[in-house]
Amino acid sequence: MPLTGPSELASFDGVAAMEAARDVVGDDLLSFVEFTSDAHRPLFVADEIVELYRDEDHLQRHYDRVLAHLNMDFLERDTYEKTLLPNAGRVRAIVTRMEGLTLLRMLAADEGLYVALAPDADVEPVIDAVEPVMGTE
Repeated sequence: MPLTGPSELASFDGVAAMEAARDVVGDDLLSFVEFTSDAHRPLFVADEIVELYRDEDHLQRHYDRVLAHLNMDFLERDTYEKTLLPNAGRVRAIVTRMEGLTLLRMLAADEGLYVALAPDADVEPVIDAVEPVMGTE
């Protein structure tokens, strides 16, 4: 059974954002987490991810370790927007493609979404579907 939880951190409806993502990628959605610079909350973790862990506590400890670095996304965004490429506009998303996973981070002012997708999932439809829910379009 997948791990699910309510949206409690974001000012926007995180569950609606997750459903918008799922509408365009279906089963390619593996994990969906809302975050701020100092907290995170999983809203969905697919069965195939949950099964990699001994129990929910083990999963949460691993997520805590991985997601503790998400505040760097805000720093990277600010560096690109304010220093490196100020004429290019705002950072809409940060994408990391790995052999077994595609990670998409979408940022609003001081909150964001961490979305794990199947490795060859198309991120553009996810960005286009989720931005209106976040209010960042």
